[in-house]
Amino acid sequence: MIAVSKSGTVIVEGNRRFPRSIETTLDRRRSEALSRAAGRVLDLSDPDAREVLASAIDGQAAAEWDWVISVAELIRFPDLPAALGAIDRLLAPGGRLLAVEPVNRPGTVRVLALAPWGATPWVRGFHVGRDLTAALRATTLVHDDIDRFTFRTAVAPLRHFVSLGARRVEIKTEETK
Repeated sequence: MIAVSKSGTVIVEGNRRFPRSIETTLDRRRSEALSRAAGRVLDLSDPDAREVLASAIDGQAAAEWDWVISVAELIRFPDLPAALGAIDRLLAPGGRLLAVEPVNRPGTVRVLALAPWGATPWVRGFHVGRDLTAALRATTLVHDDIDRFTFRTAVAPLRHFVSLGARRVEIKTEETK
């Protein structure tokens, strides 16, 4: 289901119904991330947290967070660079992002081969297979941890995932020194 947030940003809502083995592993990774996080944590598995991110995408960054955790939740936002830019604005200096997202290997043939999967209930409406690391380069976030992993599943768009850790660095100019 497509929803428009109060701020006007499009968010794909509804239940994410990945195959059980994938969902179980993602839940474990989310629990591990939450156990490591300290301070103010924005967990995008919460619809209210997604609304905070949607407001930030629209330029209304309301708060600073020490951690933003997204385990297969950025797939709900059609514009990945805008979502990552908003996360960058929401994080306090030194704040951390942990994102686990499905990715595709590049190539036109691969994209065309995966296109029919868009109609399946596992990925319908979600934005899977985007290049998270490339989108992150458009922000001031610096990735310092990356892990690529693969599931043995018949659902091709959900085979390859990346777990990416990044931190917000404060850029000092001559005026701020």
